[in-house]
Amino acid sequence: MNHYWIMTESGRIAIMPRPRGGDWLADDIGFLQTSGVGVIVSALTPDEIEELALAEEQSCCDARGLIFYSFPINDRSVPVSLSKFNEFLGSLNSELKKGLAIAIHCRAGIGRSSLIAACLLIKQGFVGEDALRLIEEARGVPVPDTQEQRDWIKEFEHLTANF
Repeated sequence: MNHYWIMTESGRIAIMPRPRGGDWLADDIGFLQTSGVGVIVSALTPDEIEELALAEEQSCCDARGLIFYSFPINDRSVPVSLSKFNEFLGSLNSELKKGLAIAIHCRAGIGRSSLIAACLLIKQGFVGEDALRLIEEARGVPVPDTQEQRDWIKEFEHLTANF
């Protein structure tokens, strides 16, 4: 299972494609745990979770002592609520401050996961374009998926500069 690390002074963040579902799910979660991941974040929607047989992801994480967050974002889209997203990122930032490595996944590990990772890096003081460059270097492909996602990251950076 591929995951792509972004190393920062605040901690380790990985983006990745979704874990394999069904019978493979526990193995993939176990692999992430042995790789040092302490927190798993899913950006999948309920329909995707069902389609990809990932309904047990939270319970697999719980069984291994991993923290699990679900923050659904529609594929190739952006978060619906800036305030809820900012609150969610605050929780992730707290996990990083505790020394926990975070793995963020969506379906392919390019669009939604890079949006979340970039905004988390912005919360830590990174410039948005620098955050995206770090993620692209780690992932090996251009991120995020859409111009809407890129514009949203820029808007997030602008809005959070005023917090």
